[in-house]
Amino acid sequence: MIRVSVVGAAGYSGAEVVRLLARHPGIALSGLFGSPGGKGAAFADLHPDLAGLSGPEVVPFSEESLLETQPEAAILATPNEVSAELAPRLLAAGIRVIDVSGAFRLKDAALYPSWYGFEHPAPGLLAEAVYGLTEWCGDRLEGARLVANPGCYPTSVLLAARPLLPLLAADQPVLVTSASGVSGAGKRSELAFSFCELAGNFKAYSAGTHRHEPEMMQELGLPAGSAFTFVPHLLPVVRGILSTIHVSFEEPVTDVALAERFVVAYAGRPFVRVHPAGRLPELKEVVGTPRAHVGWQLLPGGRRAVFVSAIDNLLKGAASQAVQNLNRVFGLPETEGLP
Repeated sequence: MIRVSVVGAAGYSGAEVVRLLARHPGIALSGLFGSPGGKGAAFADLHPDLAGLSGPEVVPFSEESLLETQPEAAILATPNEVSAELAPRLLAAGIRVIDVSGAFRLKDAALYPSWYGFEHPAPGLLAEAVYGLTEWCGDRLEGARLVANPGCYPTSVLLAARPLLPLLAADQPVLVTSASGVSGAGKRSELAFSFCELAGNFKAYSAGTHRHEPEMMQELGLPAGSAFTFVPHLLPVVRGILSTIHVSFEEPVTDVALAERFVVAYAGRPFVRVHPAGRLPELKEVVGTPRAHVGWQLLPGGRRAVFVSAIDNLLKGAASQAVQNLNRVFGLPETEGLP
């Protein structure tokens, strides 16, 4: 049994991590930690379906307490600045880290002040961190010390867009609109995330300024200044992300050619389902699952297409992808512990 501790276990993503690991046949939960100075919580209080299962109590976080649990790995569902400071110390103690925050996703430390609001305290680790878009990692996850779990929006966009890269017209823009459930913002008490503000509403935010934009550009291989536009929206639902990606091709393509690219990319990948041409995914297909669904509509002339992807932001966009990565780091089957 691999001993794993979870920091940030009381948050939405952290609680989902605990729910998955509690039933994982190869994992022993060694410690669960909430916010420093916060209140403890019984294991069964983390998630409704944990009732009847046993596990450690959630206790306020301290580094000393975490080290006392002697984990082989830690999953950090913590704020960006917390992960950036904590991960290097855990690595120095011989603990492998799966970080669900954005602290190690960007390879260029110079981007952190403008996009994340802080100077990175461990820029030397950015090159080592494996960007954990599991289906595209090859063998880099096996034995990795530090995995940067992708953001929820980037997961939805990259799974749909990466198979297309060799076909895209270099002089045409890539336009992305994504809509997310409110749980993507975490447990926040701001007025903008209250029921009265969100119920029956739908709105765009952070157009061109969202911190996931440079992450997507990096993983698509797009240089700064490229014609890439990302506009996120907030849905009046708890969870799920639906992303729509508008692309142009260098040469006319066919549905058959696009299908072949996705077959090659995701053959044997159990958590990505590619729909037949013209069949676009919906949120209800993926919410509560660790899977991504991808579909497309080729436009007349074959030079443009609209791709749509759907994921559960708390699972494939965070917790279940972290477990996928944890499995691969320790040489377990990718599907272990995932429904």
